[in-house]
Amino acid sequence: MQNLAERMRAEGYRVTPQRMAILRVLLRGAHHPTAEDVYRQVAAQFPMMSLATVYKTLKVLGALGEITVLQMESRKHYDANATPHPHVICIKCHSIVDLPSAAMPELPEQMLAHTGFRILGYNLRVIGLCPKCQKQKQQEASTVNQRKENLE
Repeated sequence: MQNLAERMRAEGYRVTPQRMAILRVLLRGAHHPTAEDVYRQVAAQFPMMSLATVYKTLKVLGALGEITVLQMESRKHYDANATPHPHVICIKCHSIVDLPSAAMPELPEQMLAHTGFRILGYNLRVIGLCPKCQKQKQQEASTVNQRKENLE
């Protein structure tokens, strides 16, 4: 964290206790919080802090390449692991699980060359149903089948 604080200062950003608290929340959890999640945790320590402070800090951390921003539907989730790695995302509850970096496929340069883009990076998202949502879906289906049988 000290290195990041020095880097932020070198880039002209203020290093405040609130910003450091926001970073600590991101570093200690692997649950890919939203800005609102981070705010709730940090506001307990800094009740006068605004949600705007969290958004600004997340934007700074993203610009510095210290966090990964995951856009899911209308919400952004933040990952303190900025090294490229795939994510498995539940389409129902939106839980996110990191996969190891080794699971990230290599894209052949020739596939990208014809686009004319200067490639800065890419991400891989695997979409599915988490075990909890699978179980819930099975229970719902079972309940519907029982109701149908009772009606017959």
